[in-house]
Amino acid sequence: MQLLLLPSPRRLVLATESFVLVFSPPPQDSHSPDVVVEFLPRPELSLDGAVPLNSRVAGCLGVLRLGEDTFLPIITSSLLIASHSAFTGPGAEPVQKILACEFFCLTSPKYDALTSPGSAIDLSGDDYDLVNAATSGSNPLDVLEHPCAGIRKILSSGSFYFAGDTGAGLGGTFDITTRLEARLARRAAAAAAGDDEADDADAGAVDESDSRFLWNTYLISPLLAFRRSLPIELRSILDREAFIVRAIQGFCGLYDVVVGGQTVVLSLVSRLGWKRAGTRFNVRGVDDDGSTANFVETETILRTNSMVFSYVQVRGSVPPFTRHFESLLDTYDGVHIINLLSSKDQEALLSDAYATHIEKAGLRSAGGAGIGLTAFDFHARSKVGGIESVKSQLATVVGSIGQRFGACVATVEGRGEDATTLVMAQQGVFRTNCKDCLDRTNVVQDILSGFAILDYMRNTNPTFQGTDVALWSSHRVLWAENGDALSKIYVGTGAINTSFTRSGKKSFAGLLSDATKSVGRMYQSNFIDGGKQKASLSPLACSSSQKVRVYNPVNDALREGLRARATEYTSFEDTTIWVGTYNLNGKGPGSESLLPWLFPPSSTSDPSFLVISFQEIVPLTPQMIMATDPEKKRRWEAHILQQVAQRPGKKSEYILLRSGQLVGTALIVLIKTELANDVRNVEATTKKTGLKGMAGNKGAVAIRLDYRDTSFCFVTAHLAAGHSNVEERNSDYFTISEGLHFSRGRTIPQHDNVVWAADTNYRISLPNDEVRRLAQEDNYAALFQEDQLALSMNTRNVFAGYYEAPLLFRPTYKYDNGTEVYDSSEKRRIPAWTDRILYCGRDLDVSKYHRAELMSSDHRPVYAVFRARIRQVDHAKRTALRKILLQEIIASGGDKDAEKIARVRKGFADAALTQLPPPSDDQQAWWSTPDNPDGTFQPDPAVAQLRNNSVTDPFADDFLIIPPHRPPTVPASRRKAPPPSPVPVPVPAPEEKLLSPAGRMGPPPIPIRPGMIKRPSNQSLLDSDDDAESLSGITTGSWQVIEAS
Repeated sequence: MQLLLLPSPRRLVLATESFVLVFSPPPQDSHSPDVVVEFLPRPELSLDGAVPLNSRVAGCLGVLRLGEDTFLPIITSSLLIASHSAFTGPGAEPVQKILACEFFCLTSPKYDALTSPGSAIDLSGDDYDLVNAATSGSNPLDVLEHPCAGIRKILSSGSFYFAGDTGAGLGGTFDITTRLEARLARRAAAAAAGDDEADDADAGAVDESDSRFLWNTYLISPLLAFRRSLPIELRSILDREAFIVRAIQGFCGLYDVVVGGQTVVLSLVSRLGWKRAGTRFNVRGVDDDGSTANFVETETILRTNSMVFSYVQVRGSVPPFTRHFESLLDTYDGVHIINLLSSKDQEALLSDAYATHIEKAGLRSAGGAGIGLTAFDFHARSKVGGIESVKSQLATVVGSIGQRFGACVATVEGRGEDATTLVMAQQGVFRTNCKDCLDRTNVVQDILSGFAILDYMRNTNPTFQGTDVALWSSHRVLWAENGDALSKIYVGTGAINTSFTRSGKKSFAGLLSDATKSVGRMYQSNFIDGGKQKASLSPLACSSSQKVRVYNPVNDALREGLRARATEYTSFEDTTIWVGTYNLNGKGPGSESLLPWLFPPSSTSDPSFLVISFQEIVPLTPQMIMATDPEKKRRWEAHILQQVAQRPGKKSEYILLRSGQLVGTALIVLIKTELANDVRNVEATTKKTGLKGMAGNKGAVAIRLDYRDTSFCFVTAHLAAGHSNVEERNSDYFTISEGLHFSRGRTIPQHDNVVWAADTNYRISLPNDEVRRLAQEDNYAALFQEDQLALSMNTRNVFAGYYEAPLLFRPTYKYDNGTEVYDSSEKRRIPAWTDRILYCGRDLDVSKYHRAELMSSDHRPVYAVFRARIRQVDHAKRTALRKILLQEIIASGGDKDAEKIARVRKGFADAALTQLPPPSDDQQAWWSTPDNPDGTFQPDPAVAQLRNNSVTDPFADDFLIIPPHRPPTVPASRRKAPPPSPVPVPVPAPEEKLLSPAGRMGPPPIPIRPGMIKRPSNQSLLDSDDDAESLSGITTGSWQVIEAS
């Protein structure tokens, strides 16, 4: 496969011998970040002037948009991992390890110099930072660094794999993201459902993959959308050419081993989950969907001549969350946890909470299997007899459970999964964990895998003694390499205890190696993991700024149709959200009740959410501004929950959903207990603005969430102080609005509804005495005319698109503590509305905006009660409507579209016939055929043509004259051959001098008869309305069809 560049207009082309996949920038009339993708037979695209960028690539990982540019991640180097045995099909499929991946820019030539073969990145360094390429002009040489340098380093790290060259491609028999048993079950279900169901399954290729492990899900989604728009026949050709690549991260290893005189293939595949990906101290625990950090599915596969064995285990962080185990039960039927945490110190607390959660959950699968847990303190059990004793202890504790779970066993009667029959399914999996799920976990999983192989070999071969050195040595090496690979991804170094895994013994050299790795992990966590984490998230990003949509008129029409009929699958419900902000002036919880603020007397119903924002939750002393002390926040959380729970006339219960803190700024979100299951994707993040972003005395805390199908972002901030520092406050706002990011690139504006509840510190630009007099007179209009925030919103584009309810209360700053008197100290600060609540979103409206008369602080708290319109989508109805609309759109094309599709299919079928011949062997040679023995080639007899003596230009159309009585012969289609030797031609009369094709370097010019259609070489058959008869002028190889007039 080649990667070519067509410079004018700029297009990138993936080309095989017979087909091309063409990527183009969007049409001029397109207003969205689209990419045009075309799949054509190679003869349909003119490659004249194409620049070869790489003559040997392995496929495309998808499409990525960064800023204004669109990039194609192309695999430029890979290593084949394959068996040398005669086995084919399940258990012996080849796998490719990605060694190098390059990002080629589709929309601009300014990065071309950085993607040339001589600009390979240095993989030995530790710099993973993403760089926004700086340029001093439009000259490509001015670009300092490729914007995808960090992502490129991650993808080229040697931890990513894809299905090898099986000839199947994306839609073939080997889906590397899915374990063997699930692949066999899926194929059996599709066969039982019939052709229609099989076609539907084929149309959703991304759904066929195990979505937990498809690492380039978002990169590849635009190309899969294009694939789904193709007819079934063209999909199979696209799959066979392997233009589109599905990748996993983790480990793949394979050994050919001789056991009992027979060759077997032993392989190990670990698939790392991407939904909570990252490095050790940046990502831990579980998210709202039940995805845990460092979640890995590891499959041990043993292939013999007639059978294949598969044994699956999983690992992952300790998750006190039910959704994770519900997903495991749905996927694996049975789950038994082996908890390797210590029974001492902090690990003991985590272990106890883990056991309590499992006991209370009481989960069971559809088949009735539940979740079991075995506490196995690895350190305590290995202290007496060493790590070597762990094996016998595990056999005693969980041996019977492993035998009950069994393994997947299938018979193999031919090539591919079609000839594989499932004999026995695995009934459950062990879920092993320690603190980081690396070192201890890998040792235990190695032992469990060995137990399963031993049981299988003894059941299939009663004479097997289990003492085969080659088998167990290969097994240990695979697990040691697996542990090192997974550890390098998560913590940056190899796994500890791999010396024992490799040899089965602990040694002094192994202890020194483990100590070195421990020091390396400390360095990685402090200096490397931050940039690595940021770079690793970019291939997983799903923010709207990075989404790329393939240009497709059918999909555009379908999208418009769904939007027009949204009321058929969308419902709305009104709810109430309370939002408040309060500068505490460093005060802790006291005797003053918060209920007049949290539940105003005029409230008729309890709000669904209580969003509480605090500023100066701790005194902003020089000692405090550089670090966050969470103790004060915990005290306020407990105080608030207690007051809410003990309020009189209680109508509903509340729980703490999420909180966040940046030094003195804190944000706390409570939710009604019965609504907690309707909220997903809850995240918190912070942004510092103090001391040029180094200190947290000023800055923001934000929490985002999805309530049903409506997204919310709540922000609290403490902006720059000082009466005249308006520009500093404006700068703080822009820094927060543009620089605060959630995971996967989400920003504040990328939400349906946004609410800011902050101490903005904007003042009133009037003399002190006048402000106090107007406040005493409740002349809010006069005060508002000189309000700095209102003026900045009108003139400085601050809080553009945001609204604020009318200010119908006195300024909230600054009071003498415990009184209703404005600042009477020496400074006599001017009263101001510093505490504000602003919002944007078409689904939000304010029903009340006021302040509460709490006097503990020098500020008065402010609150707003919002009416929110919550959207809920019935996804089943939407999917059904989408199918109906798609059928209508296709049917509306009529016979004309059907003829075009038929012609395209014919063109692809003709191109498919031009595949390379089979390779030569001892029995046959591809160049020797009955018509051309030993490769000899006899051209057709030369056809004499008259020259028009009045024309001297040999390239003119009328340079040659075809006699009326001698129609030209049409050469038969044949394999392209080297130019033939000159053939003697009789010398014609001087007045009728002939010119033989054999005497020229190429075929003669083609006379075009009147009315003959000459199709441009780069025109797709889909772009033409001509009849099928117009195809008679298509060239075949280096030969052309000539028609006589």
